[in-house]
Amino acid sequence: MRRRAYRWTTRQLTRLFFGEYEALANIGMTGMPNASRVWFLVAGFLARLAFLRVVRCEWIHFQRIPKGAVIIASNHVSSADPAMMASAMYPRSPRYMAKVELFQKEPVLGYLFALSGAFPVRRGAGDRLAIREAERLLSEGAAVGMFPEGHRSDTGAMMQAHSGTALLALRSRAPVVAVGITGSERMRAGWRALFARTQVRMTASHPFVVQPAGRRITRDDIDRAHTTIMRAIAEQLPPAYRGVYAHLVDDVDQRTDSEPTATETPTPQEPGART
Repeated sequence: MRRRAYRWTTRQLTRLFFGEYEALANIGMTGMPNASRVWFLVAGFLARLAFLRVVRCEWIHFQRIPKGAVIIASNHVSSADPAMMASAMYPRSPRYMAKVELFQKEPVLGYLFALSGAFPVRRGAGDRLAIREAERLLSEGAAVGMFPEGHRSDTGAMMQAHSGTALLALRSRAPVVAVGITGSERMRAGWRALFARTQVRMTASHPFVVQPAGRRITRDDIDRAHTTIMRAIAEQLPPAYRGVYAHLVDDVDQRTDSEPTATETPTPQEPGART
């Protein structure tokens, strides 16, 4: 048994160093093996301790995140955002899409990402393989993390996002929780930010479900769901962070009947959740 486990790890490491996209995707599709779970529990505990003691993290309303399948949609201002989200949800393991370049150009980092349950996505290419993998994970009751903007904002303000999160939410019918992140952009200063005890705040919305108007998902359905999700994220942020979606919050009281309604879902409390 030990020899087989060693061979499996060596084979996967070899594929990762060669940057084969299909091999990387297969790691996610086979589920999270025991080694990955151990890695996540250990690394997650250390990261959570660091974020609580070194960085001043405030996790607001995370008890709203339901058990079972859920899409966590968030703005993206720092490369530390996925780790902070995982720390906030610990010991639950959110599964994140990560740009394929991280796996191909940074093999060691890519291996650690794959070990923690991340799976690759080709940005701007309508990656059907990544969407199918996310659907599969949701069907198994996983939490899937998404950054609709696709990459970090240089200014901290929200940028124009892609529609992949909306499509996934419509196809899976999984509840969505919008999370607004502020303060983590200051962590780009490196070690100085750690010693300065950067204040980071993460605020979660109530879960909601977006649904198509008819039996088939149309472009209009995707656009409306996209608007609903991005509005929900913007509502968790102060005005300076809302960027191109600020008008959605300003017009929140002027929604028309043509806008999709976000159907809130019951929220069983996650053990250990913080308010």
